[in-house]
Amino acid sequence: MSRKIVLSLCLAAAVSGCAMNRGRGPDAGSEQPEFVGRSLQVVAANGQTTILRFQREGQVFARYGEQETEGRWELRSRELCFTWRQTFRECWPYTQRFRRDRATTVRSDRGNVVQVTLR
Repeated sequence: MSRKIVLSLCLAAAVSGCAMNRGRGPDAGSEQPEFVGRSLQVVAANGQTTILRFQREGQVFARYGEQETEGRWELRSRELCFTWRQTFRECWPYTQRFRRDRATTVRSDRGNVVQVTLR
């Protein structure tokens, strides 16, 4: 699976459960989304697993297999958007908070579908 597809899948997972304090998501009044400082497990249709680790100030790390890359995350208009090494951007719907150990299926604006679980 290409690196671009794997990163797209990671993004989809992250978006389904994120919100920020700008009145544009489930956690409009909170300082940080529930996933900041935590990890999301993203599983693609082919079974490949990616772990996303979210940091404050919009930094995200994706680990898949033996590789790791970093990018930026941003919440806007009920979407979680990712930019990976400034090569492409992908956004995922975010209409509710992620719940720990509960998988959520999401589809990105690029058509990628993944299962996302907050860890």
